[in-house]
Amino acid sequence: MGDVQLAWRRLVDWLETNAPATASTVLAPAAPAAVTAAEERMGVIFPVELRMWLLASGADNDPVGFTEGVVPGNNRDLLGLAAMERTYHFKMEIERDDPSDDPEFPFWHEQWIPIISDDDSCYGKFLDVRSGQIGSFGDGDEPSFGVHESLTALFSETLVLMEQISAGAQGATGRVQGGRLIWD
Repeated sequence: MGDVQLAWRRLVDWLETNAPATASTVLAPAAPAAVTAAEERMGVIFPVELRMWLLASGADNDPVGFTEGVVPGNNRDLLGLAAMERTYHFKMEIERDDPSDDPEFPFWHEQWIPIISDDDSCYGKFLDVRSGQIGSFGDGDEPSFGVHESLTALFSETLVLMEQISAGAQGATGRVQGGRLIWD
């Protein structure tokens, strides 16, 4: 099992024990053929780490298409494969229709794969295929780079925050209410 799969499994184990309502939203594994087909439609080769995570939890064959509330941030959800693809094409269409003035700092880059987003795709995080790092995007904001070193780091850092919640640590950035993980 790869590092990202181990980090994801530990995170899901915490959810199942401490926040079962949130754990119930975790997506099923994506089929390898579905991942390959999405890469082809997007014209991007996913890094191994992203592919491994999608194979652990990336199927979104229902209308929801995301795992809700796992990562910090209000109304931010981990996207499943089809939601990732929809968001990617939406962002690329905006970039094509109204190209950024500075090609070094575009609104959206073809090598950015959205992995976390709010409902209207205005705020979230992306995985930069070229570096494997996680960046963030926001409506009207320039993208931020290197927010997390990798997908594994994102999941590991999130787990640390979750463990602070379950330990009742002072200054914890969230809580569990009604079996649901809620980030402050």
